[in-house]
Amino acid sequence: MTKIAWITDSMANFSKEEAARLGVDIVPIQLIVDGSGYSEVDLSIEDLHRYMIDQKKEAKTSQPIFGDFIARYERLKEEGYDCAIAVHCSNGLSSTVKNSSAAAEAAGFKVYTVDSHAALEAQQELVRLGLAAEAEGKSVEEIVALLEAWRDKKNFFMIIGNMETMRRGGRVSSGEMFLANILNIKPIITLDETGKVIPFKKARSLKKAYAEMVTELERRHAANGIHNNRVFVQTALAPEMQDNIVALIQAKLPDIEIVKTRFCPSIAVHAGFETVGILWLNA
Repeated sequence: MTKIAWITDSMANFSKEEAARLGVDIVPIQLIVDGSGYSEVDLSIEDLHRYMIDQKKEAKTSQPIFGDFIARYERLKEEGYDCAIAVHCSNGLSSTVKNSSAAAEAAGFKVYTVDSHAALEAQQELVRLGLAAEAEGKSVEEIVALLEAWRDKKNFFMIIGNMETMRRGGRVSSGEMFLANILNIKPIITLDETGKVIPFKKARSLKKAYAEMVTELERRHAANGIHNNRVFVQTALAPEMQDNIVALIQAKLPDIEIVKTRFCPSIAVHAGFETVGILWLNA
């Protein structure tokens, strides 16, 4: 029987405890704060808020450390694993997928790298689906094919919490930020079929932005169903906004299970601490 190791990165938003319970190895995205490097799994979002907001420090994200990737794959080879399945955040968000493949080649270890075309709980759900398929006795090739089919079922919508962080990251222009502030526009983004961030709609208030996202959830629920009847409602550090979205979903779709989660710190770096979103997989 093939001995498979499971790898993902910290953008999958697993807790340390859950990853350990499932036997999933987490490769951390790096956060660079005022020139100092931090592992995403070791830096809380509250600490990041203190650095960026209270202390006015600049922050950015970086891919996992390449040498650590190689060392991880060399260790798995020494531990007797035949191969690994690595489910990573979208190549449209990070170059982690490419680095994982390059590190596996450098280590001389067979790794089946899967671009999730997503991040967060969508990426996490793919890992869970893969583990279930392994438990059913499916081959590595069958598992990878399954994951590549399921990744096209993601749905993700996010209200940008801070246009200034998006401007500093080069994702919006100064003119777009100015107009958004003047007109009280709340941009909603989504991911395309390849996992690249694209605009969805521009709402003229937070209330309208909530309604736009939940209306789209209703429409897609009617068309495709929802995997495990479960929707994730996420925030960085805006629990009241999160609760407003939860209440709206409950009013429209009372039979849906809603799981409240927090974004990983790298999302806050790029979109701000007032960011909220919803995520689910089609059935």
